[in-house]
Amino acid sequence: MAMLLVSSDAWSGVAERTLSLELTVDATQDWRNELQWSKAQTRQHYRISTRLRSDGRLYADNLLDPDPARRLDIKQDFYTYQGLLELKREFGGRLPDASQVKAEISSATLIGSEACVPGTACPSSSPQRYTAIAALQSNTRQQLESFMQSYEKPGGRWLYFTGYAGCPNQIDLQYRAHFAGQQAFDHKRKNLQPFEMDRQATTQGSEEDKRRLCDRFVITYDTRAGQMYLENVYWPALIGTSQRKTNRGIEQSQVELSPPTEVMGWVSAQLEKALPSGRRQAPLRLTLPLDGNSTVLGQFDGPAMVSLSWDFH
Repeated sequence: MAMLLVSSDAWSGVAERTLSLELTVDATQDWRNELQWSKAQTRQHYRISTRLRSDGRLYADNLLDPDPARRLDIKQDFYTYQGLLELKREFGGRLPDASQVKAEISSATLIGSEACVPGTACPSSSPQRYTAIAALQSNTRQQLESFMQSYEKPGGRWLYFTGYAGCPNQIDLQYRAHFAGQQAFDHKRKNLQPFEMDRQATTQGSEEDKRRLCDRFVITYDTRAGQMYLENVYWPALIGTSQRKTNRGIEQSQVELSPPTEVMGWVSAQLEKALPSGRRQAPLRLTLPLDGNSTVLGQFDGPAMVSLSWDFH
């Protein structure tokens, strides 16, 4: 186990901050596959805010270290430590024997436990407890007590922020897109027909959306450099309507809508390491279908102007 050191003096107590993200996408895109073609326009606006909580401790290592292998080790140790604290509280300040908690998780689910971190499905009530019980299966209580004591040494610089159940948050999502052109809908792709398609959605999020938003973000804050690291930018699911008009009539359906893949990658890159607040704007090239339908093949291409602002205070 790697040893993450934490200072228990300067940053004692629980700290909370609100993460706010706002994203705007204005894009057009042309599609062509032999004689088939279309032009698309879209305007998308996503705004969310959610509350994150820190235990107020300064850790020596970045939970979101840029090196993937090191980040995995640090995460595993951190969640093991948190779970061991939980078990000690439950068992009167003393770590239990492995046999006392073994029944909670089968031996089969303990395999690959390093994948059980916030934002993923775990067989126990918390990923912290999951990893702690796994550690109890392969370490003595004395080894784990020594491991836990390593966190009490001074010299840390990193605050860890995670979501929590019942956190206050807000969701405001809007999506509009229009497609028009000529496409062959027959099996042999020979009979061209003019078509138009409109997709739209507006939501302030369901109770389930808001519940899920509370556990989707993990942020580390470097108190020396004044920078934050954010992992896994998450936008709640946006369910909208799709209406397509052709010579055969009107087809309507419900679809899940989301920012273009290229945009989501760009947003993640901006927030992977950033100041606690800022704004970015950039032109992007969209070469994946805006409607998500790649089965029609052909070439997709078009410009997008993307604007992102964020705040973490």
